[in-house]
Amino acid sequence: MSWARDFYARQAQWGHLYTGPILPSHRRRAEQVAAGLGDPPARVLELGAGGGQFAVALAALGYSVVAVELVPALARHIRRLAAQHPDVEVEVVEGDFLEIDLPAHHFDGLCYWDGFGVGSDDEQRRLLRRIARWLKRSGRAWIEVFTPWHAARLAGLRQRVGEAWREYGFDAEGSRWLDRWWRPGHEAEHITQSLRCYTPADLRLLLEGTGLALVELWPGGKVDLRRGRYLPRVPLAQAMSYTAILRPTG
Repeated sequence: MSWARDFYARQAQWGHLYTGPILPSHRRRAEQVAAGLGDPPARVLELGAGGGQFAVALAALGYSVVAVELVPALARHIRRLAAQHPDVEVEVVEGDFLEIDLPAHHFDGLCYWDGFGVGSDDEQRRLLRRIARWLKRSGRAWIEVFTPWHAARLAGLRQRVGEAWREYGFDAEGSRWLDRWWRPGHEAEHITQSLRCYTPADLRLLLEGTGLALVELWPGGKVDLRRGRYLPRVPLAQAMSYTAILRPTG
């Protein structure tokens, strides 16, 4: 996990992926989660909040949001974005969500997009136990989980993103999606993210003993390599990721 802060900081700097405005896709995702939360007020925790676009979009619907972000530059962007919407309630907590101290049974909802699978299975279980402790008994968690079948399909794909090149790989033995970045002319100085991919069956096994259970899942989209575009909603067997909806079991 020691690589994570440096990777996400340089990815944000090179790719400019998280410092933009709130997009319609952020608002649609916020509306999906809001439908599961019910009417405001409710307290929601977002882990790995990036630039805060989802957090602010959800807060704009009337919810109180705590956004946890590891990278200082991105935490500053969340604060700037929230300041542009004076009626929203967004608290930014800068730090590692495996280490920060948050009150128990405090949150009605928890969201984690585009990042679950960092670290080992044991570290995933540690995080899931923390999530179970942070949620109210009636709470729900929405966690995006990447699929091994789509990660394997994308292996070898290379594309230019912002100031950098990005290339996908796949570790079949470890079921890990590899995401390598480098600046043109500096490939030896690359940075790599490694994310564990889980089938729904794998995820159910991972959840055993964590205090959480899978109650629903939403298939996500996929990259259409032949046409060079992203399809936002496809069957699970084709999807790049799915949203796992979890509830406390205690």
